[in-house]
Amino acid sequence: MSIVEKAVEKLRTLQPEPPVSPAVEAVIPHSASTIERLSGRARTVEQSAEAGSLWHVDQVALERAGLLPAGDEANDRLADELRRVKRPLMDNAIGNGPKVLAHAGRIVVTSAVPGEGKTFTALNLALSLARELDFEVLLVDGDIPKSHITRVLGLGGRPGLMDVLVDERRQPAEVIVRTDVPNLLVVPVGGHHPLTAELFGSLRMEYVLEEFGDRNPHRLVVFDSSPLLATSESQALASHMGQVCMVVAAGRTGQHTVNSAMQSLNDSQYVGLILNMSCLPASENYYSYQGLYPRGRLAGEA
Repeated sequence: MSIVEKAVEKLRTLQPEPPVSPAVEAVIPHSASTIERLSGRARTVEQSAEAGSLWHVDQVALERAGLLPAGDEANDRLADELRRVKRPLMDNAIGNGPKVLAHAGRIVVTSAVPGEGKTFTALNLALSLARELDFEVLLVDGDIPKSHITRVLGLGGRPGLMDVLVDERRQPAEVIVRTDVPNLLVVPVGGHHPLTAELFGSLRMEYVLEEFGDRNPHRLVVFDSSPLLATSESQALASHMGQVCMVVAAGRTGQHTVNSAMQSLNDSQYVGLILNMSCLPASENYYSYQGLYPRGRLAGEA
């Protein structure tokens, strides 16, 4: 072999082998459940494989508990009405509302008295907001006596809101549970405490709220609260919120009761009323809404 041939052979041995293209697995979409339709996107098989670290939201359990509508037609109608409800909330959150609100990303759903559908509203509003491409939603169970969301989602026994308020060594991020509904996170109630109202009114509460959402401009925090006239902690919780959605049961809640509840709120907040259980001609379901109204628009008996 000549010197030239030897040099060529040496160069060949020094050249790297061509890269091998990675195998591409086919991703087959599966049919979307009601929860997935509410969140606005169907997960793929590949995404489902990653769901082991996510908390499963049981659609059947929510329907049985009356927290989700049953049937596609009912779900579609509710979704349309929630779009009207959430629009001013989102505008306020991004600073496009009539006025700039402090803590506009904090939204509490409450009522004057029990039995008006506030937990149903809070859950479905959170699901509707999670459908938006620009936000993720943290749903917090702040109804300490009832803790309906915590129980129905199977989160009882897990650390939650009360635990992070009592134990200052615990970081707020530790009690946030990411679910298999895209863009939806949940904070359960956690353990109960006799000084709930005091904890809600504390500086620690403000710090926890900042960690929950204020430091993330793309996160909305939605609280399910106990009724304003039923517990003292509900008013303490509402005082931290930038936006308040108060659910009013049609034909059940009187104007005096609603006005008494609204007096516990302050003028710097955006307060809207959601008329629930209204018997409209085109609807036969109890969850039909009349929309979100500016503060003071309720006329006559609800």
